[in-house]
Formats: sequence, C-alpha cells, structure tokens
Amino acid sequence: MNRRLHRITWCVLFSALAAGQAMAGGSATGALTYEQSEDRSNFIGQVRKARQGDSEAQWQVGMTYATLGDYVRALPMLLSAAEAGHPRAATLLAWLHEDGRGTEKSIDQARRWYRSAADRGEASAMSALGRLSLHDKQPEVRAAARQLFERAARLGDADGQYFLGWVLASPLEGQRDDASAYGWFIKAANQGHLGAQLAVAMQLLAGRGVAMDRKAAGDWLVRAAETRDPVAHYLLGRLRQGAGESDLAMVRSSFRVAAAAGHREAQYALATLLAKSAADADKKEAAEWFAKAYEAGHVAAANRLAELYRDGAGIPQQLDTARRIFQKAAEQGDANAMYNLASMQNEGLGGARDTEKALRWYARAADEGHEKASEVVGSLLSDSVKTSSLGLKGFWQ
Repeated sequence: MNRRLHRITWCVLFSALAAGQAMAGGSATGALTYEQSEDRSNFIGQVRKARQGDSEAQWQVGMTYATLGDYVRALPMLLSAAEAGHPRAATLLAWLHEDGRGTEKSIDQARRWYRSAADRGEASAMSALGRLSLHDKQPEVRAAARQLFERAARLGDADGQYFLGWVLASPLEGQRDDASAYGWFIKAANQGHLGAQLAVAMQLLAGRGVAMDRKAAGDWLVRAAETRDPVAHYLLGRLRQGAGESDLAMVRSSFRVAAAAGHREAQYALATLLAKSAADADKKEAAEWFAKAYEAGHVAAANRLAELYRDGAGIPQQLDTARRIFQKAAEQGDANAMYNLASMQNEGLGGARDTEKALRWYARAADEGHEKASEVVGSLLSDSVKTSSLGLKGFWQ
C-alpha cells in the first residue's frame, strides 16, 4: 500500500469516527486538515473512477475498504478489477476467499484467483498458490509448489523466500540444504518477514547452515519481538534464561508477553519461574498461569497446579481438587502426576485411601522412568518377596 493510500485510508476512518461522534450528539472537535480534506476528495474521485470501470481505481478503492475491514464493499471492487486482469486485485480477492472474509470461505476460488495473478507475474500470488499446496500428499504437487516459491523468491517476494527456505530445510523433501535455506531465510528476514526472522534465529542457535551464534540469534529475536509476536517473545525468554540472564525481570517480561497472548508453553515457563519465588504474590500468580496452561491442555502444568493446591502454596489448600487434577494428568501420561496421585491415594489425602490403586500408579510412573516411583516400587517389591509366596508375580496388575 503506497503512502498516499495510507493517508486516504486513515482519512476515511477519521471521517467515519467524526460522523459517529456527530450522530451520538457529540461535536467533532476538529475540522479535517487541508491534507485530510484533499485525501478525502481524492478517495471520492477514485470511487467515481471505479464505478466507471477503471480497474486501477477499483483496486485502490477495494484495498482501502479491505484495510478498513469493510470486506463486503471491497469484494465487488476487487472482483471487477480482477476480472479486468489486475493482478494485485486478484491476489487480494483470492485472500478474501481463502480466509472467508466478506464471503464464504472457498479454497477453490482462492486458487483460481491466485493462479490468475501468478500467471500475470504477481510474485506474492505465486507464493500464496504454492503455500496452498505445500502439504499436499502428492510429490508432484509439492514439486510444483517449490517451483512457484523459487520464482517468487527470485522476484524478491519475502513469502516466497521464506517458504523456499522452509522447503530446503525440510527433511520431507529429500536431502536438506541448510546453508541454502539460511540464505533465503536471511533475505526474507531482512525484509521484515517475521517467520523468516524466527527461522534465522533458530538456525543460528542450532548452527544449521551457518556458524552457531547465540548473540546474533538474540538480536534477531529482539527484532522479531518488536511485533509483539508471542513465539518470538517465548523464544527470547528461553534464550535469556538459558544464557543465565542475571535480570530475571527481563526473562519474566518476555514470557509474560507471550503468555498473555495465549502461548501455553510461555504460560508454563512463566509460572515455573514465579513458583520458585518466596513471595506469596508470585506464587499466587504462578497458580493463575499454571491454570491457564492447564486449561489449554498443558499436562505438566496440570501437575504443577495440583501441587500448589496440595501444598497450599499461593492459593488455599484444596486436597480434593489436587487429587482430581493429578488423576487427570496421570491419565494423560504425566509420570510426575502418576507419582503424586499414588502418594495421595496411599496416604488417603483428598479422598479415601486406596493402596491397590496407589501401587498401580507407582508402577506406571516407574515404568515411565520416574526415579522416586522406582524406589517406592523397589522397596514394596522387596517387602512383598519377603512376605508373600506370590513374589513378583501380579504385583501391580
């Protein structure tokens, strides 16, 4: 979107807000500036041209409406321009069909219009068309997608460069070429492509296709995190934590941004840090983040939340709740939860004592490699051999 259209877009939005204030009985506290008035007039002129069949004007007006989120008005403008052969209009129209904005979602229509734009040399449409076939089961379809990425990448499209890097780094496409992948990732990253910036950071951290460089990786993550992207903030927090960041507030801050955006691993990581604090307020917050991660399906977070309920750390002690959550996490395969559930069952905490079920959960945790559970089972087996003619047979079946 060019600078002139940016001004037109915000002028239209400003005018709508001003009109809304007037209808609500408020006063529009400021008249439009000369530049805003000029841009508004220009936009009205573009609409007139669009209605007269000017495809460039239809594209400009359609994109302005789409930028404002008015997809219903954007669609007919974009459709007219696309049918007249306007590649950028066809690309945006395809995206609206792909995402179901202002119309029913239709991948077939999206492919049709991406193809129309790609055939006219629109690099972003080539990338989008390839992306729709990226995970196709047929090798020839994936090969065609790669060719589209290569064309788009060489035309300078950041998406094409990123996806070409992804294909080159993917073991699913035969022999991987990490060095070439890094080369394309860095090109896209320098254009501000968020996914590519994260990919560059990960390759620098792992030393794949490039010399390992944690500082450079951190710089790319900081750059990516400026967008408030939750993945970037989570990875930045992990990097700072792994580097022994002396200022834990910085680590917490990175995790907190990602956690607030719903990133469950960040929620778990932040809660784990807070739970180590001696401050009751931190422990209380830890319980809240463990609970959010648990609600999002994080099994280890369920176990940690149950531990806080069991111990009354930061939250009121609720043994029955702890036992119930341990049960759920144990059934989902968490060895720590199996051990904790077995201990509560064996001691009769939060419910009736049930040594038979406790033995089974201790055994399952031991089978998962839980050291304390193995010690308990070993001790119980030793006593069983001494006191029972059954010996080992059927001990936990």
